[in-house]
Amino acid sequence: MRESSNDIVNFIKAANPLTGARRYFIDLSRKELAKVSYFPGLEIKRKTEAEWIEDVLIPVLLPVVRRKNKKISEVPITFWIATRQTARPFWAELFLFMTPATLGAVANQAIEKALQNVQFAKIFAGVEAIPEYAFPICQVFRGKLIKFYYGTEDVEDICLPAFKWGGAASTLTLLTLDKTATVLDNRDSEILLIRAVVNSVMNGEYYRKFQQALNCIGIEE
Repeated sequence: MRESSNDIVNFIKAANPLTGARRYFIDLSRKELAKVSYFPGLEIKRKTEAEWIEDVLIPVLLPVVRRKNKKISEVPITFWIATRQTARPFWAELFLFMTPATLGAVANQAIEKALQNVQFAKIFAGVEAIPEYAFPICQVFRGKLIKFYYGTEDVEDICLPAFKWGGAASTLTLLTLDKTATVLDNRDSEILLIRAVVNSVMNGEYYRKFQQALNCIGIEE
């Protein structure tokens, strides 16, 4: 008895539950100026299980995501993170880069107010180019908070950037994700997990305008 094409498709789906599942990616670029803020990360110093991005940054950004303001909703506001030594009386600090650097007054004030909830923060301390060692971590866009994951060229694992307290300072760690966690089963949820593709072909403004022109938030893989 001959198998129908539907039987074959169902067999493939049963063998690989990710077949036909939806994954998305967003193009980003470091070729852009960003507003930079920095934080010592002391909120997680005495909590070995705590993680700065998930436990500190994401909660303060969610009120911005929920603002019913057109100027905030329609512009992809992207955050990048890195660590640096500074002259302040702390060890390495977390540097948060935000693009676009020239936001409207309403969005600017909303993000500044949100970030001030983090202790010892220096909010919008300057404007500079996004460094090569900074990682894209999240984006506020269309009433969603998009968390970025990525893979490296030599490792097949899917990773999520994270910052924990290690020894005397906050340190970068990479959390390996189960690949099933990256499937967008519920695209209506407030927080989405989407792959970041950092390109250097165009500048950040080009990719931002391209993303704004799409009906969906990202490009389906």
